[in-house]
Amino acid sequence: LLSLPRSLIAHSNGIMRCAALFAGAAALPADFPTVPMKGVDGPMRMPLYGIGTWEYNDTVAEAATLSAFQQGYRHVDTAWGYKNQVGVGKALAAAKVPREEYFVTSKIPGGLNASATTATLDECLTQLGLEYVDLMLIHFPATWSGEGGPEGRKEEWQALEAWAKQGKAKAIGVSHYCQRHVQDVQSVATVPIAVNQVQYHVGMGSAPDMATDYRDWMVSQGIVYQAFSSLCGPCDAPYNKELITGDLVTKIGKAHNKTGAQIALKWVVQQGIPVLPKSSNPKHIAENGDLFDFNLTAAEMDQLTKATTPPVAGNSPSDSGDCGVGEEVVV
Repeated sequence: LLSLPRSLIAHSNGIMRCAALFAGAAALPADFPTVPMKGVDGPMRMPLYGIGTWEYNDTVAEAATLSAFQQGYRHVDTAWGYKNQVGVGKALAAAKVPREEYFVTSKIPGGLNASATTATLDECLTQLGLEYVDLMLIHFPATWSGEGGPEGRKEEWQALEAWAKQGKAKAIGVSHYCQRHVQDVQSVATVPIAVNQVQYHVGMGSAPDMATDYRDWMVSQGIVYQAFSSLCGPCDAPYNKELITGDLVTKIGKAHNKTGAQIALKWVVQQGIPVLPKSSNPKHIAENGDLFDFNLTAAEMDQLTKATTPPVAGNSPSDSGDCGVGEEVVV
């Protein structure tokens, strides 16, 4: 019996039905794999895969994004903190795909006050050369050094809402947030929290809440649980190769004529969780998007879900390090 949480199984089973229901709410190609997402003005479709750009400079991000879009991708993920939005914007212009037919995610740093939030959001659009993004996230529940608390999260969210309501973002959300961080935002939110983007990969399927940033709870709130580092790129060796050339994914891959990386990614998207694999190699970019012409069996999904390695890259195998961030400081 498949040991995935019931909430995720139900979520996955409903993807195609919901995607069809919401097909008119976005202009992505009708057959592009998507999940339903809550936007500022109503339901939207979110791509199940996109090209990640973390740690890429402008030049590499431009080349990778252009290659991805030339190979059928319609989603790119970037951030103000990546310092590559100019390159991503150049790639989008060069790809010549109509704006309404692709999806852009960006992020602003956590821990900003209202005026800094607005200024940074506008800077993102300027760097990208766009009039709007499809999804804008707050990148962290505090500053990168951990400074900030509930009141700061509320202030930044409210500033993000006001900006999005001007037509500058179709949906808004968060990244690296745990339950208590999201609850801070929920206490003041007038726009749905569309997405929580967190680390998630094979090895974490049976991990506790502190490792997954409260995956099941996020799903219960109608928040899209989106995965980054689904190939465990930031993980320490040898874990950083386990989902590419490791025995488990390689063995399952042979049964489907797929690579180990494709199996690792398929395990995530088959749960209805969007992925953002990163590569600057055109061959690997193509493979990372070639996930939808096969399905893993229940037994294979169960094997991958029960795997305990690679663990989350964080404080410990049972703690991503996100949930302790941004405690209110009392002086």
